[in-house]
Amino acid sequence: MYSITRQDAADILWVSTRSVDRYIKSWKLRSKKEGKIIYIHSKDIENISGESTHSKPEVIMPQEKKQSYSESKSDFHQAKTSSTSVMDAQSRATLEKIYLDLRGEIQTKDKAIQDLSIRLGQAQEIAKNSVSLVEFKKSQFLLEESKGHIANENSSLKEQAAELTQKLKYEKTTNMILLWTVVLWVLIIIFLLFIRV
Repeated sequence: MYSITRQDAADILWVSTRSVDRYIKSWKLRSKKEGKIIYIHSKDIENISGESTHSKPEVIMPQEKKQSYSESKSDFHQAKTSSTSVMDAQSRATLEKIYLDLRGEIQTKDKAIQDLSIRLGQAQEIAKNSVSLVEFKKSQFLLEESKGHIANENSSLKEQAAELTQKLKYEKTTNMILLWTVVLWVLIIIFLLFIRV
């Protein structure tokens, strides 16, 4: 039955809500979404919490908190001689203090992880949209190569233009000589014809 929220599951399993999300993604926990709230199957929580009872995770905490917990533990041992109801209240208070401190640390670390995830996503987006140094150098090389190719083509075109200009001058000169030769022959023929008459 889907009756446990993500936060409750995290509290029961002594993990963060991100860990619960990872369990859901890896199909260790079945989940059902109603509106914006995700509910988790209670049997799956029992199975996972049953697995974790055999190997309790080691709690890592700062030294000052260890001292305050050990002090409350020594107070607990001193009160052991008194009635069991006082002992239960003290042990509950100590456990509740530990639980609240750890939950606060987990929430702080979850916030830091979320911030880092956002920064990582932004960095990946920037990297995806930017051009790598190798690609930039390759494009610069291709640009320089194309400039050199254009300069070579330009010089060969200038040479061809000079050759064509030279040929054109030669043909003009040849045509002028031919024209003057024809005109001269015509004048000679006319002069000869004029003399005979």
